[in-house]
Amino acid sequence: MLTVKELSPRIYEVTLSGVVEKSDIDILKRDLTPALEAPGKMGIVLRAEDLEDITGDALIADARFEFSLLPQWSKVRKVAVVTDKQAFEALLSWFDPILPMMEFRTFAPGAAAEARSWAGDLSENEPADTPGVRVVQDGTDGLLVFEIDGMMTEDAADEVFAAFDRAVEARGTVNLMVRIKNYQGFDLGLLGDPGFMSAKFGAIGKVGRYAVVGAPGWMRTMVQAMGPLIPIEMRTFDLSEDAAALEWASGG
Repeated sequence: MLTVKELSPRIYEVTLSGVVEKSDIDILKRDLTPALEAPGKMGIVLRAEDLEDITGDALIADARFEFSLLPQWSKVRKVAVVTDKQAFEALLSWFDPILPMMEFRTFAPGAAAEARSWAGDLSENEPADTPGVRVVQDGTDGLLVFEIDGMMTEDAADEVFAAFDRAVEARGTVNLMVRIKNYQGFDLGLLGDPGFMSAKFGAIGKVGRYAVVGAPGWMRTMVQAMGPLIPIEMRTFDLSEDAAALEWASGG
């Protein structure tokens, strides 16, 4: 069973109980879609104290619903999960550093009021106005360097890929170096943009070396895991190793 309740303007409580089935996701879609499409930041309380199970069909339907509205989910600033299930806590601990533009917090079953209060306070939860991403070295010499200092937006991604395309057109292949100063997440709509995703996959065969400087722990682990799976030389460096990273990336 699933219910959706508006606690106050732009603050919603989703309650899962018993066995959640595909028909329950239709309720979620019906009640949350207008809120996600409306302007303004949001807070969500997810109550799962009495959840027993979720069917496979429900999981698939939920994934389709969330993916169909990816740009709108960027409006959600806080997600409070009321649960005693460790699986939820583990999942949120994984998402939290990847999506820093959204705050996740778990609450014990007896702390629903506290969860509502926390999720409902959006007064100090606005993403910082930072430059985001900028191209530092345009790739005309074979090395494209860009910096992440804020949130990756669609405009910023377009700027990086435009520089990449120009460098590839001139040289055939290019080496990359990204310097991560302050990662604040990315526009979720990028994941739902077929052009963006095809550009990323299409670029793989045109990159020689890729140096990632200053990656947080989760990103470093991801880079190391991807290394054997793609035909690109990838290495991670600390911010203090910037000169060494530049030398390595230039040498491929």
